[in-house]
Amino acid sequence: MYVEATASFSKPKNVILEFIREPGSLSKYHPFCKRNEAIEWPGNNSIDELEYHNGMTFSRNFFNWSDDGYDLVIGARKKMALVNWIVSGDECQSLLRVRINPEINNYVPVKNSILQTVLWYLYVRPKLQSYINHVLKGFEYYVYTNNTVKPNHFGKHSWFSWFLLFNIIYIMRSYLYFL
Repeated sequence: MYVEATASFSKPKNVILEFIREPGSLSKYHPFCKRNEAIEWPGNNSIDELEYHNGMTFSRNFFNWSDDGYDLVIGARKKMALVNWIVSGDECQSLLRVRINPEINNYVPVKNSILQTVLWYLYVRPKLQSYINHVLKGFEYYVYTNNTVKPNHFGKHSWFSWFLLFNIIYIMRSYLYFL
């Protein structure tokens, strides 16, 4: 189970790689990011911290750092997802592909695999797809305008935007689930 989004650029591959490898870069193009701080940088074993506008904070641990991008694991106390940032292209054009492979057990607090699958297709997958689409829209905006994306620039997201009743319930449920 995964979601994926791609964006094409009339820019060289190395330029796109520089953008995604810059420490703290999410704060420039991620519409739900309040803060992105590099703890250990660059290369394999890099670590940064991502704080969303709703107050949730996650650590991102990087590996497979290569000439084509990197992979990372994101989570707080538990692994939430494996994420791949892959850049292909040449000196004239490039393609960025971001794939999120979630740990479904940490999104759906039920153990029944049939119910997990149903909830994946009806709820989790659409939410994650919307999320990654917004992130790539922000990245495209930043690459072409060199302007920082504003909070919720392309619309709010119920998981990551400012506190809403749903977010309070979601955080409380997540906290109780992880205990």
